[in-house]
Amino acid sequence: MEAWQGRDVEHNDLQSFLEKCNSNETLIPGPAGNVQVAMLNRLTDEPQSTQEFINNIAKATYERDFNSNPWLWAEMFIKHHGLVEHGNMDNVTKLECGKSMLRLPFVACIVKQCNPNGLGDMKISVKDPSATVSASVHKKVLLHPEFGPEIGVGVVLLLQRVVVFMPNRRTYYLNITVRNVVKVFKADIGPPTEELVKAFSKPHVACEPCGESNKEKQDVGPSEMPTTSASNNADTAPMEE
Repeated sequence: MEAWQGRDVEHNDLQSFLEKCNSNETLIPGPAGNVQVAMLNRLTDEPQSTQEFINNIAKATYERDFNSNPWLWAEMFIKHHGLVEHGNMDNVTKLECGKSMLRLPFVACIVKQCNPNGLGDMKISVKDPSATVSASVHKKVLLHPEFGPEIGVGVVLLLQRVVVFMPNRRTYYLNITVRNVVKVFKADIGPPTEELVKAFSKPHVACEPCGESNKEKQDVGPSEMPTTSASNNADTAPMEE
């Protein structure tokens, strides 16, 4: 595996570097863009090693995501209202736990990509410090007057009891319904302050200290499993509260 593969880098960071190298070049979308920029790095006057270069890009992406105002709001909100044990972010369920859990008890994640599917639902990519995973957002979330208008790239979602669907051993995604959404912090929100955070009432969060193991999936009925976009209707989707 090359040094650039498997790293969590941001398209905008790669594009910024590309413009510094050659303003006439256009960044190839997707993973191929990683290769393109790594190659151009070698053509600069003072090229970095590929490993160092990708590490710097990944670090810049991480710092921007998790020092953003929406993420800082999420941290203060969770701490102030004690939404997890001791209000400690270390006790928030990590996205990488989706490999071994049927449901994630409480998740904080930032939206990195949004793609409507034409059927009313939306496929998104969400990220936390542990992983980046795909998720299916039910159309009722998008139609919700409080949550729907804010869903987009850069927002931070606080989610509870999110069902994990694993079609195979290497792939898993989240199925997000209205009952899962605790809070949405919009992408352009200002810096948080203690006074502003206190102004929001504490949301209801189901008490579930431990997630359910994937081993229990064999006992889960069809109504508990997430549905695909084509079958997300009132008869097959998880019941909303």
